[in-house]
Amino acid sequence: MNTTIVIIGAGLSGLLTAYRLQELGFNVKVMEARSRIGGRIHTVESNKTKVEMGATWFNDGHYHLLDVIEEFNVPYFEQFMTGISYFQTFSNVPPQEIAVPSDSPSYRFKNGTVDLIDAIFSKLAPETVLLNEKVDKVIFEKDKAKVVTKSHTLVTDVVISTLPPAVLIDQIDFSPSLPNELQTIAEHTHTWMQDSIKVALTYKKPFWRAQGKSGTIFSNVGPLTEFYDQSNVENNSFALVGFASGSCARFTKEQRIEKIEAQLKMVFGDDALHYKAYHETAWFNEEFTKSDMQADHLFPHQNGGHTIFSKPLNGNKLFISGAETSKHHSGYMEGAIFAAESVVAKLKKLHNK
Repeated sequence: MNTTIVIIGAGLSGLLTAYRLQELGFNVKVMEARSRIGGRIHTVESNKTKVEMGATWFNDGHYHLLDVIEEFNVPYFEQFMTGISYFQTFSNVPPQEIAVPSDSPSYRFKNGTVDLIDAIFSKLAPETVLLNEKVDKVIFEKDKAKVVTKSHTLVTDVVISTLPPAVLIDQIDFSPSLPNELQTIAEHTHTWMQDSIKVALTYKKPFWRAQGKSGTIFSNVGPLTEFYDQSNVENNSFALVGFASGSCARFTKEQRIEKIEAQLKMVFGDDALHYKAYHETAWFNEEFTKSDMQADHLFPHQNGGHTIFSKPLNGNKLFISGAETSKHHSGYMEGAIFAAESVVAKLKKLHNK
């Protein structure tokens, strides 16, 4: 009988893990709490323009991701950075004009980051992924494990979590309990995007390009800390997208818009106020990304790739994986890929595949 594996989470890491394991002959199910696949990859359409509310950029140093992109034949293009960029140092100092070096370009997916997710998902066996299935409990018995949701109890040989560690210990009960040391490290492992507000404004025309500007802002002042051109490669759909400071969480959406408009007017002039649509995703409000167990005041990527996550538990029946567990580009798409390949290699060796 084939070894059965239940993967918790249908983000990039979970889906690639599922595909690799199915190719090796394992019987795989993926349990996803959300009503969609992708996790922190989330491409949305805002006023007929695709904008990225989650993971977006990659570069030539993300070679595991680039290998997967080539394998699944997902098209991508170079991020537009031509023209003047801006850096805001202090609130009482005008934005400084800067030139961003072009020797290390970033890339985006031609049809949105979701295109990579859909490409992997399309290769899975039918009914591999179960949506709206939040895992509430995992029970380990002598030879098997039980994965319990409100509507299912799956009996399996192996459980792989691809959730951020803080979410894992916050939202799932384990019997027996996970080791105390692991729980402590998980609480102090930063979940990438948890503190983020991703913001997108769509425009009829890329006015910033006409001004000789790249659309790029780096700011110590805020509310926007990073902002970029996110127009499509065909140049018929135009947007500016980036991150608002986590401190903006204390404001209402309307207050955030007001402050963002003021910042954009300072940098780009009145043209910036003539947007077609505004969209934001406050990841700190996302139930399956945010964890009340995560400690306060963590550094970005703190404890990402900690060695404790690399050790199988409960007699090789539990593997903790996912982007935050990767020792290579923890938290990023590259880290999600590296974590998937790593856990697959361990299971391949253990089960002589």
